[in-house]
Amino acid sequence: MWRGATLAVACVALMTHAATAALMSIDLGSEYLKVCLVKPGRTPISIAVNEMSKRKSPALVGVVNGERLLGEEAFSFAVRYPESIFQRARDFLGKDPDDPTIAAMLTEQGLPYKVVPHPKRGVASLQLADDTIYSPEELVGSILYYARQIAEAQAGAPVLDAVISVPAFFGQRQRQAMADAAHLAGLNLMGLINTHTSAALQYGIERDFANRSQTVILYDMGSGTTEVALVKYSTYTVKEAGKPRTYNQLEVRDVDWDASLGANLLDMALAKHFAAQFAEKSKLDVDVMALPKAMAKMRRQVRRTKEMLSANSAAPCTVEELHDGRDFQSSITREEFESLAADFFSRATAPLKRILERNGLQPEDIDAVELLGGGSRVPRLQAALSEVLGGRGLDRHLDADEAIALGAGLFAANLSTSFRLRKFGMVDMTMYGISLTLDHVVLAGGEDEAAASEKPAGGEPFLKVRNLLPYMKKLPNKRVVKLERLAGDPLRFSLAYNASTHHGLPPGVRSPELAEFEATGVEEVIQRYNTSGLVSLRFEADYSGLFRLDKVEAVVEYEVMEEKIIEVPVNETIDTNVTATAASGEQGAAANPGSSKGDAGATGSDSEAEKVARGAKESPKSEADSDTDDNGEGEAEEENDGSNGSGTRPEEGEAGSESEASEAGSKKGAESGGGAAKEDAAGQEHRVARGMGVPANTTGAGSNGTSKPATTIKRIQVPKVKVAKVPLKVGGKGWLSPPLSDSDLSEAKQVLSKFVAAEARKREVAKARNDLESYIIAMKEALETDELMQKVSTEEQRESFRSRLTDEEDWLYMEADENEGAQQFKDRLKQLKDIGEPIKRRAEDLELRPKVVEEIRKRLELQRSVVKAWPDTKPWISEVEREDITKLVSDMESDLEAKVAAQSAKADHEEPAFAVSDLLQAWERHEKAFNKVNNKKKPKPPPEPKPASGSENADAAGGAGAGEGATGDAPGDAKAEPEQKRAGGQGSEEGTAGAAGGAEDQEATKREAKKAGKAEGETKEAKKAGKADGDTKEAKKDGKTKKEQPKKNSKGKKEPKKDSKATEDTKKESKAKPDTRKESSTKGSEKKDQKKSWSWNKRGEEL
Repeated sequence: MWRGATLAVACVALMTHAATAALMSIDLGSEYLKVCLVKPGRTPISIAVNEMSKRKSPALVGVVNGERLLGEEAFSFAVRYPESIFQRARDFLGKDPDDPTIAAMLTEQGLPYKVVPHPKRGVASLQLADDTIYSPEELVGSILYYARQIAEAQAGAPVLDAVISVPAFFGQRQRQAMADAAHLAGLNLMGLINTHTSAALQYGIERDFANRSQTVILYDMGSGTTEVALVKYSTYTVKEAGKPRTYNQLEVRDVDWDASLGANLLDMALAKHFAAQFAEKSKLDVDVMALPKAMAKMRRQVRRTKEMLSANSAAPCTVEELHDGRDFQSSITREEFESLAADFFSRATAPLKRILERNGLQPEDIDAVELLGGGSRVPRLQAALSEVLGGRGLDRHLDADEAIALGAGLFAANLSTSFRLRKFGMVDMTMYGISLTLDHVVLAGGEDEAAASEKPAGGEPFLKVRNLLPYMKKLPNKRVVKLERLAGDPLRFSLAYNASTHHGLPPGVRSPELAEFEATGVEEVIQRYNTSGLVSLRFEADYSGLFRLDKVEAVVEYEVMEEKIIEVPVNETIDTNVTATAASGEQGAAANPGSSKGDAGATGSDSEAEKVARGAKESPKSEADSDTDDNGEGEAEEENDGSNGSGTRPEEGEAGSESEASEAGSKKGAESGGGAAKEDAAGQEHRVARGMGVPANTTGAGSNGTSKPATTIKRIQVPKVKVAKVPLKVGGKGWLSPPLSDSDLSEAKQVLSKFVAAEARKREVAKARNDLESYIIAMKEALETDELMQKVSTEEQRESFRSRLTDEEDWLYMEADENEGAQQFKDRLKQLKDIGEPIKRRAEDLELRPKVVEEIRKRLELQRSVVKAWPDTKPWISEVEREDITKLVSDMESDLEAKVAAQSAKADHEEPAFAVSDLLQAWERHEKAFNKVNNKKKPKPPPEPKPASGSENADAAGGAGAGEGATGDAPGDAKAEPEQKRAGGQGSEEGTAGAAGGAEDQEATKREAKKAGKAEGETKEAKKAGKADGDTKEAKKDGKTKKEQPKKNSKGKKEPKKDSKATEDTKKESKAKPDTRKESSTKGSEKKDQKKSWSWNKRGEEL
C-alpha cells in the first residue's frame, strides 16, 4: 500500500530550495482542459486562467493556412474552418485508423475529419485538405503546449514539471502516447494519474476519517466519457519516532465506465431534432448533419439551449444563416428534450448499477455520491441516478469542473521534492490484468520429469502462462518471474492483456498482445558457471500505470576457496590433507566454478580448523531467488521495494555482479591478558608466510593468575559461496506499441518547432502593427484636441504631420503585408516619431518648465539658509567646505537664470533653449554634492576611561601595589585628585597589602624549610588575613568611586583627556614597579616546584 504520499491543500510548507520551483497539472478532457498551478505563495494551489481570463479552455487545435491555432483562438475559427480545427484529439491516441470506435465517434459527433494511417508508424492520424498529416501525439502535444503557456503566463516563469490526468480506461498504448505528447510539448512528465483518483484525493484531503470509514461513489460525466469509481476512505497507523501516528487514506475499490457516453450526445440529440425541423421548414432537400459549417453552427447553439434547459422548463434555439443564407428559429421544452434522450439516461445509470452489483452494495451502504463533470448538471440525469440509489440525494461537495485538476495538482506536489505536505495515503489500482506466456524455454533433461514428458526431446517450445499483473493490483508494483533448470537459448516470452477480467480490453484495442521478447545468454552462463542458475524476469508498473520490462538476469551461486588464518592449540595439529585438499579444491573451483564443494575436512581429532572448514560448508546460502511455481499455473512473485537479496556488490567482467552469500566458518581467538600476552607480531607474520606454526600464547599467565593453553596460528583454505548476477541480452519485437523512437521524436519536434517559431513571429508582427496603429490614432487625436500641442507647433507643421499620419494609416489598413515581418511596421513608426516626438516634448516642457524652475529656486534659497546656519548647527563642517558649497549654490543659481533668460527669447514652437529633463539631471548632481556635505556626521567624542578592575589589569595593579607598598607611598596617593585616586590610589592600597603579603610569604618560606607542616598552616592563615584585608579595602574603594562618579561626568568635555593622561602615567609607573616585586619574591622561588602557592596576580584576580 502506498502510504508515503504527503499531500495538502492550504497548508503547503515550502522547502528552502523551492523559491522558484513551480509545478502544474493538466486535466485534459475531450472538449475542455483545466490547468492547475502549484507554486510558492499565499495560494500555492490554484486554477490558472487563460488569455481570456477563463478558468477552462477549449481543448482545440487546428492548422489554417499553415498557421497553428490553439485554445480560444481555435474556438473562434471552429465555425469557419470545421475541417481544420480538431476537437477530441485525446480520443485518437493509441488507436488504429480502422478502429471502429473512431468511426463511431465521428458519426455520432458529426465531425468531418479525414482519418488516415501515419506514413511511418501506421497509427490513426488526421489529414488536412492540403494532404498534410498530423499524428495524435503532435496534436495533443500542441494542446499541452497551450496549457504550458497558460501556466507560465500566470507563474511569470517557466513551468516544465507536470502531471496529466487520464481516463481510467486508457491502456498501455494510450498512456504511452500521452507521455510522448507531453515530451513533444517540452514538459517533464512527473506522472499520469487516473481522473477518478485525483478527484478522490481532492475529496478526502480536507476530511477526517478517524472516527469511521466511509464508502464514497464518484460519478463523473464529461463531454465524451463517463466513469464511476468506488472509493473507501479510512485511516492507517504507523510508528514515527517510536510513537504511533494515524493518517487518513483512500483506496480505490472498483471502477467502471462507458468510454463513448458523454454529454455531447445530448447536444447531438438536440441537433438532430432541430436539423429535421429546419429541413421541414425550409423545404430544402438537404441534410444539415452532412454540412460541416452548418453543423458547426448548430452544435454551438444547441449547447446553449441544453444549458438553458438545465435551469428552465423551455429554451429557444436560434441560428443565423444556418444554410443558404436562411436563419433558423425554434424552441423546445424540457419534457421533449428528456424524451429525445431517453436511451441516453438509461445508459448513464448502467456503470453505477454494475459497481453496486459487483461489490454487493446496497444504497444504504454508500456514505456519499459525488457528482463530477459538466454533464452531471442535467436534472434528468440526477433524477435517474437517485432512482438507482433508492431515492437518496446526491452530493455536490466538489467543484464539478476543477476537482480533477486540483487533485492532480496535489499529486504533482507530492511527487516533487520542493513541497512538504500533509500526509495522506493513496492506493490506486490497475484497470487491466496482464499475463505472461513463455513461448520457448529449453529445460535441462531429467530434472523435471513432468515437463520432459510434455515436451519432445531436443528442447522444443514449452508453453507456460502466468498471471503477471493481476487485475486491480495496487500501484506502483514490481513483479518478478523466476525460472530454473534452463539449458539453452533462446528464452522467448510475450505479454498480453488478460481479457477474462471485467473490463476485458481497453477501448479501441482489438488484439490483447502487448509485447514479445527474446532473451539470450543462458548458454554463456552455463559455459562459465556449469549451470544457468535462477533466471529472473523483472517487471515494474509505476504510478502512471505504465508497465515495463526492467531487466532479465541469471542469478548463479558458485563456490570459491578463501584463505583463513586461525589460532589452534599447540598440541593439536592439522593434517596435511586439510591443506592439500583445500589447495586442490581451490584449483578445481578456479577451473570449474560450478563444481561441487570439496571436502575440507580431514581424519583425526576435531580441531579448530575442521570446525572453521565445516562451518563454511554448513553456512546458509544467500537469499537466492527460487521458482516455487512448478506447474506454471500460479502468479508471478511480487518484489518488495525492488530488493533482490542482501549484500550484493558488482563484479568486474562479464559475469555481472557478485555478492557474498555466507562467511566460511567463524573467527575464534583467545585473548591473553597482561603484558605477557603481547608478542612480536613481525615474527609471527614471517612464520605464517613460511607456513610455520607460531606459538601465540606460551605462558598463558593472565591477570587472574590462571594459565591458558598455548595456541598457534595456522593458515587454511575454506570454501566460500558467492552469487553472480549476470544480465541477459533482451531482443525480439519488444513492445508492439513502443514509445516514439529518436527519429520520430526528432521529426515531430521539428514540425512543432516550426509552429512555435511562426507563432513567435506572429506575436511580434501583431505587437508592431498595434504599436503603429495606436501611435497614429493617438497623435491624430492630440493634434486636434491638445491645446499644448497646438501652442508649440504651427499650423503648417500640424497639417504636414496630419497628412503623413493619414498616409500611414491608409497603408496600414490597405497595403500592409504581415508576411513581410514586423520590421516594416517598426520602421514606419520610427519615421512618424521623428516628426511627432519633438512636438510632444515641446508641449511637455512648456507645461513643466515653470513649475520646475520655481521649485529649484525655492530649494536653492533653502540650501543657502542651511549653509549659513552650519557654524551653529554643525560646527564640525569646516570653513573650506562651507565656502565650496556656497560657491556651488551660487553657480547653480546663475546657470539657472541664464537658461531662463535664453528660453524667454524663444518662441514656443521653436526648439527650447534647454530641456526640462536636462535641468532635472543637473539639479540631481547639484543636490547630491550638497547632501554629501550636509549629511556629514558629527565626530564621535573620545571614549571615557573605564575604572580599573582586577581581572583586566591584574598584572599592572599587582606590580604597582608591590612597589608602592615597599616605599610606603600609599598615604600620599590617597589624598590625590579623584582621577589620581582612581589610578594611583588604587595601586598604593593594593601595594600596601602586597608588601605585607610578600613579607609573610618570605617568612613562611624560611619556616617551611624547618618544618613543612607548620609553614603550611601559617601560610594559609596569612592568605586568609591578606584576602580579608584586601576585601575591606576594595569595598571602601568601590564606595568612594561610586560617590565621585557624578562629579567626573559634570566636569565638561576636556575632563576625559585629563583623566586619560593620569591613567597613562599610572600605567607607566605600574609597568616599572613589578621588578621590585620580582626581586622580593626571588628568595622563595625554590619552593614553587614542590607546591603551587598563590601569587600576587592570582590574588589580584580574586580581589
